[in-house]
Amino acid sequence: MTRRTLLRAGALASAGIVAAQWWSPQQSAAASAAGAGSSAGTLDQVIFGDTASETAHALTAERSDVVAGQLGQPGRVLNPRATPEFWGGTTGFTLKVDPRAANYVSVKFWGGDCATAIEQNWRLQIFLGGKVLGWLDQGPVDNIDLMGVAPRRPGGFYCHTLPLPLSATKGRTELKIEIRAMGRIWAYGPTADKFFYPMTTPSRGIYRAYTHTAPYFQPGTGDDFGTPAVPATRPNTDAEQLDLVTARVLKDQAQILYNRWAPTMDIYAFTTLAHGYYWPKSPAYRNPEALEKLCQVFDGTYLAWQDDATVMTSDQGWEGFGRIGAALCLTWDDLQTCLDRDVTRGPTSLLNLGFETGDGSTLNGWGPISWANFGSFARDTTVFRSGTASMRATSSGKNLIVGTLSKAVTGQGSFTFSVWVKIDGTKDVARAGVAFTDSNEATVTSPAMIFAKAGTTDWQQLTATFAVPAGATQYTFRLGVLSGATAYFDDLEITAPDVPGAVVARRTAYRDMLLASREYWRRHQRSYTNQTMYCSIGIYTCNRALAVLSPSDAWSETAAKSWIYQAVGLEPWAGSQDQAGNWTWPLGHDYYTVTPKGISRELGYVADYGETSGILVRMYEAVTQGKGGAPDAKLKARMTTMAKARSWFRHPAVDPDGYRTVRIETQIGWRNEPYPGAIVYAQLLDHDSSPVSAAAVFADPGLVGCTQQMIDDGQLAPQLDTYLTTGLYTRIGLNAFLFVAEHLPAFQALPASGKRLPAGSWDTPDFVFSDEVTGCIAVKRGQEVLYSSLYFRARQAVNDMARVHLISPSAERSATVRVTSVFDKDPGNAFTVQDWVTRDWGIFDPDSNVEVPGGGIAPSGPVLHQAFAGETFYLAPIPADVPDPAQGATALGVEKVLVGKAPFYVLEYAGYIVAMNTSEKQTFTYRSTTSQRAVDLKTGSQTDLRRPVRVPPLSTLVLYDAGCRES
Repeated sequence: MTRRTLLRAGALASAGIVAAQWWSPQQSAAASAAGAGSSAGTLDQVIFGDTASETAHALTAERSDVVAGQLGQPGRVLNPRATPEFWGGTTGFTLKVDPRAANYVSVKFWGGDCATAIEQNWRLQIFLGGKVLGWLDQGPVDNIDLMGVAPRRPGGFYCHTLPLPLSATKGRTELKIEIRAMGRIWAYGPTADKFFYPMTTPSRGIYRAYTHTAPYFQPGTGDDFGTPAVPATRPNTDAEQLDLVTARVLKDQAQILYNRWAPTMDIYAFTTLAHGYYWPKSPAYRNPEALEKLCQVFDGTYLAWQDDATVMTSDQGWEGFGRIGAALCLTWDDLQTCLDRDVTRGPTSLLNLGFETGDGSTLNGWGPISWANFGSFARDTTVFRSGTASMRATSSGKNLIVGTLSKAVTGQGSFTFSVWVKIDGTKDVARAGVAFTDSNEATVTSPAMIFAKAGTTDWQQLTATFAVPAGATQYTFRLGVLSGATAYFDDLEITAPDVPGAVVARRTAYRDMLLASREYWRRHQRSYTNQTMYCSIGIYTCNRALAVLSPSDAWSETAAKSWIYQAVGLEPWAGSQDQAGNWTWPLGHDYYTVTPKGISRELGYVADYGETSGILVRMYEAVTQGKGGAPDAKLKARMTTMAKARSWFRHPAVDPDGYRTVRIETQIGWRNEPYPGAIVYAQLLDHDSSPVSAAAVFADPGLVGCTQQMIDDGQLAPQLDTYLTTGLYTRIGLNAFLFVAEHLPAFQALPASGKRLPAGSWDTPDFVFSDEVTGCIAVKRGQEVLYSSLYFRARQAVNDMARVHLISPSAERSATVRVTSVFDKDPGNAFTVQDWVTRDWGIFDPDSNVEVPGGGIAPSGPVLHQAFAGETFYLAPIPADVPDPAQGATALGVEKVLVGKAPFYVLEYAGYIVAMNTSEKQTFTYRSTTSQRAVDLKTGSQTDLRRPVRVPPLSTLVLYDAGCRES
């Protein structure tokens, strides 16, 4: 035993800290047999693809190939089965372990490998004696590798490290280890075939596997991990990309206004339409037809809700009818005439009947009929009867028929239309008519089209009156031109019979919708931060709209805004309300959804799901925009703090083309995180959030500077590719519209800022950021960044597991390692790890009193067992006023807030010493287990560790001892 280890053990004992056997008491004699190139801390290693090494470690392989890998190093890939299924190839081998210590396994991968599509996000899982090491999805010990769509470390190798259970190595000198390949897991899949996807292409290359006892793995001499090239700056192509996005937005505006069927228009499309009414470039700009169509959308939603109450809880997300409330507030002053009408079962008229909107090659709201698409048509401003334009239609070769892309409803009775036509006068070349369909979209026999009369070149009127055919409920209009002719059409007018049904005033219908939505969702508030935010936006915007639509039903602005304040941590989170309006306080009276430092709070640190800046923008605009909106300085300051808090979790990286960028830190995230994280500067671009909106709306110099850094790095344009896709069409379309029409112009009008991301490059100043409420740290020391979640995925009890991610220009390590936790462990308040393999938790839904079975969906094939099953974890103490969300046997394994977070943690990794006090009132004492002196990374001063160091409540001590790293 080394002197350093003796000092460490003695210090732990004197401090009363139980170290959970995560230090190495003595290097095993097995280390001498580790092979050439081993480091002093390596017990053993196998070199994949090297015949001698594989033979020495009794390696077996199934569906695996040896590959000539990167930097001249051999490796192996695991292949899919002949008939692809979830499980792919496997390789097994024997490595030496220390029989008296806690052991780790590390695996070396090439950082330039990545999937070509998200469908190929294959995983590699370690098995011990046929048992799963950890869990297949989102466990504290999870996959040894998860393939992403971006390279983790182009030009170099990286290692991932996992702990081995003490029960698997105690008393043993060697261990049989397997690596099995798996297909993609979609974490939200409700059934096995949607959760587990077949593996169809080879895995990432596997180069070496190592066993060791120190949490921080250091490769030996001769084990080359590569030296990636210094990345260049990406050429700026923002202008070209912005032109494409703008063209998409303009196309969307016309399509939504003129082509979409209002009764079934989704929340993103009608929100785009409402905002388009105020954008001068949009065909909806100050267009009364846009306002009427907006109300027709609300009418359709109301009628659908009357037929099926779940429309409010399923089709609208967690916001209920909040988007309708927001659109009403936005357009309120211009909407009054439309609000005075009754609810309709669909559009009672068609749009652009005067052919006034479009351009030289298009005509909004009109398109060719597929079976008569011979010729061209467009808006023409040189020939018209009234207004400023007409439709010019020219057939070629065969007949051309142009029809409305939208449809309107009709009742039974007398139908009349009138349209003016101008032809050359030699033949009956132009015609007009109506096409009827029933409620199932089936064609109903329609009256014949009528022709213009030959013999005149002036404008002539085509008109007809007839009975609506039996069974018809909807209609479109068609205009035709015979082969080889040109005709002009203008001033189409249609009078259709009313649709029978109960007459409901729009103001009454909308009031009923908004009130019902607010009342339902106040009783069904969510607990995860981003979900709380969505619910709160919906509750607030419904109430804001009620305040102008039906004031007697509205709460005060203070009462309504309390939901917003709770969602951002300005007030304690009170949960749902009961029927009488009393708060339920499900997590006690002192729980906040956001930490004091601005980190969104779930059970611990979350990466992608913690990127709430886009939701904050929506929330602030809901408060400030439209009728009754007003600035809120307190709210804006809090949201700015939250948006800026994410900046600590950005690190230098390269993009898929090898250019310099930064990425969000995801390795330490609790949810289903991608590795590596997405390219993010100030703000994540996702379905509902652009890269510039937080800077534009909050106008903070720090956010502006981070956004400007993205532009300087040439990284805005590549992200805009998202806006040019067709997936999630109207949702992405709304995001693109807000970016082009509102947020980008507002950002461009702000003064430049010299501020940049804290770790936006390797040369920025050192820093220490710690958030004791979520148990996470971000540390920059020279050209090295360390991230850690100190109670990683501890959902049912304190698991003494931390996730670490250490990166520099020359190396990358990620690991789940053991930590020391300090608290009173009550044997009567313990949790035994269950024999589950997909997930380590269950879910309890307090609204329905239903538990989702623990362990998640089982994978196909023979029943698998958990290598950690049977280990005991102790529950952390929780406040007395926090009720247990589930009681009795059904609570087994259900994830719970607070029970997994101990009041004090000690992490030692790679020379870093982290002592975190997560409690609000206790003071703990840290006594060094490894060093006599270390550098305090917050102050830069030397700290004498021969004496105990006090760690006050909600504070973190971060030290560095280079000697400890080398030992």
